Amino acid sequence: MSPTILKLNETNYAEWAMLMEALLVRKGLWDVASGEETRPLGSDNAKAVKAWKRKTAEARAEIVLNIEPSELPHVRSQDAAEVWENLRAIHQARGFGTRLSRRRAFFQMAMHRDQSMSAWIADVRRAAFQLAEIGANLDDEDTILVLTSGLPPSYEQFVVTLDATPADSLTLDYVVARLLNEESRQTPAAPSSSAHTENVLVAAAARPRVPISMITCYRCAQKGHYQANCPLAPAAPVAAATAAFAGSARLVVEDDECAF
Repeated sequence: MSPTILKLNETNYAEWAMLMEALLVRKGLWDVASGEETRPLGSDNAKAVKAWKRKTAEARAEIVLNIEPSELPHVRSQDAAEVWENLRAIHQARGFGTRLSRRRAFFQMAMHRDQSMSAWIADVRRAAFQLAEIGANLDDEDTILVLTSGLPPSYEQFVVTLDATPADSLTLDYVVARLLNEESRQTPAAPSSSAHTENVLVAAAARPRVPISMITCYRCAQKGHYQANCPLAPAAPVAAATAAFAGSARLVVEDDECAF
C-alpha cells in the first residue's frame, strides 16, 4: 500500500514537494519525474523505451493521486517530468512582490493565545522553509528574531536575558531549547492530592458552627440536643455505645445534623 502524504493544494506546495519527492525516490521513480532519466533512443517497441514509458506512467500516477482535484488541470501531460515541472512553475512564485509580502508576513508572526511552544516553533520554521523555497534569503538570525519577537508579554524578561547571551552561543537550536524550558518553567504545576486534601480540611474547619439551639435531634425531632444526647435514648448499654461513637466522630455528626 502506498504511503499517505498531504495532498497538494494552493497553499502547501513546499511541504508537498518534499514529501512527494521522498515517495518517488522510495518507489524508484524519482529519476523519471525529475527529468534526469529521459526517454531512451529507439522505437516505441524497443524494450528500453517500454520500460521507461512504464516508469514515467507510474511516476505520473503517483503525482496525480496525491493532489487535490483543483490541481488536475496542471497535470494533463503524460510525461511525469513535465507534470512535475508544471506544478513547480505554478506554485513556486519567485517574483519580488511575492517574496516581499511573504517576508513581511514572516516578520509579523505572533504566537497565538493558548498555543503551545512546540506548535509556535513549528509554525515559524514552516514559514521560513516556505520562504526559502521561493528564493528569499533567510538565515538563523532571522528565524531567532521572529521566534522571540512574537512571544507574549510573559516572556519579556526571558528575551532580555536571551539577548545577553554571547553571539557564538546564540544558535537556533540553543534558542529552541531555551524556549521549551521557559515554557515548562512558566506552566503552573497541578496541585498534589495531599495539598488538595489539606485545602479541603482547612475549608471544613473554617465553616461556622451551628448553634445548639438550632440543632434538631433525629430521634425525637426536638430541638436543642443531638441524637447522642437524646433523653429518649434506649437503655444504658446502647446509649453508652452511641455516646462513645458520637464522642469519636463529633465533627462528622455535627455536619450531618440538620438545622431548621
